[in-house]
Amino acid sequence: MSSERKLLSVMKSRRKVWTHLELCDQLGVHICELARLVSAAKESGARIKGESGERLSGTSKLWLEQ
Repeated sequence: MSSERKLLSVMKSRRKVWTHLELCDQLGVHICELARLVSAAKESGARIKGESGERLSGTSKLWLEQ
């Protein structure tokens, strides 16, 4: 099972904006597990930000705020 630590490690490995699909592929988890990991990481103080909408072609993006 992936952990919040692994999520943060993957997000820090490259400075980029991540799609949910990219993170799921990197971590080997289902989208529901990714949502749980992101939520837990935020509760632990990680500064994970997200945006979605028409401006992003209907996709959602996540990034780690420095």
